[in-house]
Amino acid sequence: MALAGLTDRGARLAERWWLWPLALWLVSRLVSTAFLGAFAGVQGRSFWTPAGPGLLDYSTMWDAHWYYIVAMSGYPAELPLDDDGHVGENAWAFMPVYPMLARAIMALGLSWDAAAVLLSVAASAAFALVAYRLLQEIAPGRERFALALVLLSPVAPVLQLGYAESLFLLLLSGALLAWRLRAWEWLWVLVPIMSLTRPGGLAFALALGLWFLVRWARERDAFPPRERWMLVGLGAWSALWGFGWLIACTVVTGSIDSYLETELSWRSAYIGRQELVPFTPWPIGLEWWFGPWWPVWLVGIVAAAVALLAGPWASGVALEGRLWTIAYLVYLAAVWFPQSSTWRLLLPIFPAAAIVAALRPGWARALVLAASIALQPVWIWFCWHHIAPDWSVP
Repeated sequence: MALAGLTDRGARLAERWWLWPLALWLVSRLVSTAFLGAFAGVQGRSFWTPAGPGLLDYSTMWDAHWYYIVAMSGYPAELPLDDDGHVGENAWAFMPVYPMLARAIMALGLSWDAAAVLLSVAASAAFALVAYRLLQEIAPGRERFALALVLLSPVAPVLQLGYAESLFLLLLSGALLAWRLRAWEWLWVLVPIMSLTRPGGLAFALALGLWFLVRWARERDAFPPRERWMLVGLGAWSALWGFGWLIACTVVTGSIDSYLETELSWRSAYIGRQELVPFTPWPIGLEWWFGPWWPVWLVGIVAAAVALLAGPWASGVALEGRLWTIAYLVYLAAVWFPQSSTWRLLLPIFPAAAIVAALRPGWARALVLAASIALQPVWIWFCWHHIAPDWSVP
């Protein structure tokens, strides 16, 4: 009887699996809101806000203003040029799904600030649910701590700001879960939307390609031809949408260089105008930051990534989660110029939190989680809070 009672109780808890991720999400948002509210109270007058702005105004600074421009005005057909004739910063650097959805929410009578924050908060709650299911699939037994580490990470406040991160993470976690469950039909739908929310299509195509190669090498005879062709098709589909926004920008502006030149305009404040040569931005950036010591930093960063993903603790995470993390890091290595936004751009490797969840003993995990929470106000202060002149963009 007692055993039957425990079994029934376990079944009821399994049916209500969503309680844990939603409770964790609520706690995490209360923590981040408290930090953001405290900093809003001491924010001076800035380009975006008056002194001591309300929480909504404070939550829609920086690039949230570009999303506002996209929502209200769309994209320019003629690109702005700086004094040297180079393409200047413009709205094409910001993809359309997030601002268009926020604009649709404004139809409920909400202001832009309220609509943008509401969208981010709602997407973060949905992300908590889908990510929890994904983590259950790729790292059973580690899902609770892994999700806690993601939702309470140093950059977790961005999940409720006027940025596209929450929505992108929701779509990404859905795509990864569909991949894990072999629900291929969902990937045909999710990949285009995800790729027009934030850049990710090329990394996803690479992840699928790596998985194809691994399966071909390990289980060629048990790798059905139909599934092979499905992966080839989905990889090509992801790659196409990875270039989709560049193609759209080219069609509207009439210049094939317009999107890349737009993106390069943001890093020109650091290193001047340079061409994008894959895998050179990190050496160039690290040299700008650390001078002749840059090779030491580069070796250290690569060694840390390899240690995280190739160590024995990573074996408890399913191949899909590890391959996505590798593919996304390779993508960043190829195109990203390292600066203060790098911390935010690491959020998509959230499946790697399941690797950290293997830490033993328990006090070590508690220490990591406490450090993550303690670093939230540090991130807000250095990256979000604005004190002119401010080069540490979020």
